[in-house]
Amino acid sequence: MALRKAYRLAIKALALMAALWIAVAVGFAAQAWWRLPDLSAWHRIAFAHEFRAGHADAARSFAAYLEQEARLFAELRQRLYDDAGAASTEPYGRYTPGSPVARLALDSAGNRSGVTLAGERRGAVLLLHGLTDAPYSLHAVGRALHERGFHVVALRLPGHGTTPGALTRVSWQDWDAAVTIAARHAASLAGSGRPFYIAGYSTGAPLALLYSLRALDDPSAPMPRRLFLFSPAIGVSEFAVMTQAAGALAFVPGLQKASWLDVLPEYDPFKYNSFPVNAANQVWRLTRELEAQLRAAAEAGKLDRMPTVTAFQSLVDSTVLAADVGRRLFMRLPARGHELVVFDINRQEFLAGLIAPGPRRAFDEVAAAPALPFRLAVVGNRSPASAEVVEWVREAGQRDTVAVSLGLQWPDAVLSLGHIAVPMPLDDPLYGLAPQPDGEARVFTLGGPAPRGESGALVVPLGSLARLRSNPFFPVIVGRLDEAARADTR
Repeated sequence: MALRKAYRLAIKALALMAALWIAVAVGFAAQAWWRLPDLSAWHRIAFAHEFRAGHADAARSFAAYLEQEARLFAELRQRLYDDAGAASTEPYGRYTPGSPVARLALDSAGNRSGVTLAGERRGAVLLLHGLTDAPYSLHAVGRALHERGFHVVALRLPGHGTTPGALTRVSWQDWDAAVTIAARHAASLAGSGRPFYIAGYSTGAPLALLYSLRALDDPSAPMPRRLFLFSPAIGVSEFAVMTQAAGALAFVPGLQKASWLDVLPEYDPFKYNSFPVNAANQVWRLTRELEAQLRAAAEAGKLDRMPTVTAFQSLVDSTVLAADVGRRLFMRLPARGHELVVFDINRQEFLAGLIAPGPRRAFDEVAAAPALPFRLAVVGNRSPASAEVVEWVREAGQRDTVAVSLGLQWPDAVLSLGHIAVPMPLDDPLYGLAPQPDGEARVFTLGGPAPRGESGALVVPLGSLARLRSNPFFPVIVGRLDEAARADTR
């Protein structure tokens, strides 16, 4: 009798879960149909030449990956830019033939994999960008290391750099396979006895960690000496699991928009604005895989062989769960030179009433933490009465902090950093708050003062244009890169 009752309860629970799943799918499809604009060619085109892990024609070397990517971009040009029925007509559209944005997207190196060789070989670094981004997002990090004698390998992750629709068909295994190919190439460029680094931004960070965890047991995977992580997507909201149901009805004719969380104008040459359901689903799966691998490696006592990790994280981050960087990653790593650098909010007195309580609570938790197994540096105000910014440094195993002067201060009207700002310098010609020309014609920027107007005046939220896209404290990052390069190339 008890067994039968338990069986009936289980059946009811499964039925309730199925009903909830169907309700989510139907509700999401309905709101997508109502809320989102019509899909364009760049949301629908499927490319034949994109890299797919395990496919018979998939590249197996970095040289072959570059050749396959060249065919992909030729296909992009032919099927979208050369087709008047598919291309955009917006003057500053990314998919408008000949527009300033299209010229940057197609003709510069920002969206493509590539290698920049240094005159003096002192090591090599692999750059891994984030979700919806492109290699351009880490170009300043690569430039800093290149100036210090490092060969730079930039990888365009599958599904990126072309059209947002490419992300509807990609898997995290495609990204992982591409990282393995590029890592082996970067390590070979570094050469025996010279340092090999991986720098990962956002989704690139868990990919760098997952590769390093695999290298613990795989002699064919060269182990990096250091990992530099920027806004690392270690944790993603568990709500992301609902995305698996959200797009379930996209196969139904007329409901294709159910495959999308956002459909927005494409005006950024190196980042998609539209966001498909599958992209959220894949990064959630990637972070779950990383969590499982970290837990297994910790239980097996292997994490003491991991590369030295330095991570840079904004205290305020609307994209990933910033607290997970410390809890899921750094607290697991044995004390061995790891460092977490946190960019605080602007704590000047006149701003106190404008700052949301969440970031303040997060900072209080950081400040009240007991002795930690890693070095913690908080980049923030020297005092509430000053715009001067210092590093509050707490060494591993210590409770006391020491203020280190930086010669920096908060720019006017900047309240905090954020997810996309961390790896980009303030003078970047496209995204910088104080853009400087780089030799290319720049008739527009995306990082300067935001437009002002009434809500509803634009097809994108005004808040998305006010989001800080560059880091006024980027010299802190350059300083860490310089210290590492000098220590490893003596």
